[in-house]
Amino acid sequence: MSAAATARATRPAATRRSAVSWGGSLVAGEGDARGLQHDEAGTSRPRLRVVTGTAPARTTLPFLAIIILVLAGALVASMLLNARMADTAYRMKEAQVELNVLNDHVETLRTDVQEASAPDSLATRASERGMVPAGAPGVVDLERSTLTEGSPATDDANQAG
Repeated sequence: MSAAATARATRPAATRRSAVSWGGSLVAGEGDARGLQHDEAGTSRPRLRVVTGTAPARTTLPFLAIIILVLAGALVASMLLNARMADTAYRMKEAQVELNVLNDHVETLRTDVQEASAPDSLATRASERGMVPAGAPGVVDLERSTLTEGSPATDDANQAG
């Protein structure tokens, strides 16, 4: 590198400001009547001070309130949905128990009907009521009022005894 490239432009020492002169080496109240402060080199500069006041800042309160309301609404909605689902599940369980009981009754009735409609059961009940098996079918001649090729119903068990 050349010497010209490494050289830096510098201010004269009288106008150079250091961190000490800017940073508060001056004691408060060392200013003149116009509000200027004088540093060690004798130069004057305006005195810096904090300006307090009300800045026209936008308030974020409505935005935060909306966010809080949305989150609270989501929480309440999820709690209500959870409670509703639990209630529905409880009612479904009760209905399932009732359905199982009714299915047991249907199966019991179906078994009773099958037992009652069995041929041996029908024959036993018919004989208890005095019914007898039918005989061979015959032909009725209406002109002569006769029965041909048939036999009347008879009770074989009563005739044998």
